[in-house]
Amino acid sequence: MRKTAVPSTLILVLLAATFMSVAKPAYGAEIAENSWVTKVPMPTARGYLQVAAVNGKIYAIGGSGPIGTNEEYDPATYTWTTKSPKPTPEQAYAIAVFQNKIYCIGGLPYYRIGGLPYGYQGVNEAYDPATDSWESKTNMPTPRYGLLANVVNGKIYCMGGARWLEYNQGAEQLNTTEVYDPSSNTWTTKAPMPNPAGYVSAVIDNKIYVIGPGLTQVYDPDTDSWSTASPSPINITAGGANGIAAAAAATTGIMSPKRIYVYDESSLQVYDPQNDSWTFGPAPPTERQYLGIANVNDTLYFIGGITDDPSGLPWYVLDLGTNEQYTPIGYGTLPEQEPFPTVPVVAVSAASIAAVATGFVLLTHRKRRRENAWK
Repeated sequence: MRKTAVPSTLILVLLAATFMSVAKPAYGAEIAENSWVTKVPMPTARGYLQVAAVNGKIYAIGGSGPIGTNEEYDPATYTWTTKSPKPTPEQAYAIAVFQNKIYCIGGLPYYRIGGLPYGYQGVNEAYDPATDSWESKTNMPTPRYGLLANVVNGKIYCMGGARWLEYNQGAEQLNTTEVYDPSSNTWTTKAPMPNPAGYVSAVIDNKIYVIGPGLTQVYDPDTDSWSTASPSPINITAGGANGIAAAAAATTGIMSPKRIYVYDESSLQVYDPQNDSWTFGPAPPTERQYLGIANVNDTLYFIGGITDDPSGLPWYVLDLGTNEQYTPIGYGTLPEQEPFPTVPVVAVSAASIAAVATGFVLLTHRKRRRENAWK
């Protein structure tokens, strides 16, 4: 008896049917929304640092000292790696990411010594994770520390900040808005904040939300104008002369609904720009100040910070390497979003595939019998 070979066309049909029967991947389905998980701590414990995410990895730069330490955290492998340090060791500077480069702007390169003022400055240094190298850029026109930086439409908006006055005279809060264009390496001045008390910020839908005590100011780069939104339920802490005690980050609406998360020592406040309202999330397991928050695929990582020294001595603080992951409210519940390219899903049972395959073989066998009958 002559065997009938299954043609390659049938194999393709079976493969296609198999792929079509695979359901859409439940991306992040095993992660519980609105929950905390403790991760591997940062090797160099410190507060007053800044953190930023590039290509799924987090870079913790600078901090208490001041220091220029640069450590990379990979959430996929739970590992930390030491990278090239920041050329100018600093704390209380601003950080922003544009085209996979990290820009570190302004800050304090050293503490007050005796009657000398703090060395706040306008240094602008860019880190390229791909080459693990740093490059100096044009300095910011108004040197300051404790400022905010946000990227909108390819430009970095640097807002607020402070500069220290003469000994025992305190710090002067600034409402300055200066914009850096990485493509031309130039600065321009824009409309100042109506109120200089802006302590944390984040971007949603190309608008910059600057959140301070009892006031939320909203900047629109398209019109170079300011407006106000609902203030946070609990006033956030400005911090001292060394930086901003609170921290904030925004989710993008891809894996989590668009929200701004503001953390201040013991409370996690959540702002919804769509209806201009505030709610609360669970606070991190570890209370702290002067930490950094990074967003990786709409999951937030709260890294570093300081807390009171357990010795109880006044003015003594303990630097932390704490790394805690927060899965935001509504994570993975946006069915209209497609994190990966997909094809229309067609439910095909195993019995249907078998029936199609059997029918195809029988038709091919009968056709060949008819052809042989004519020979």
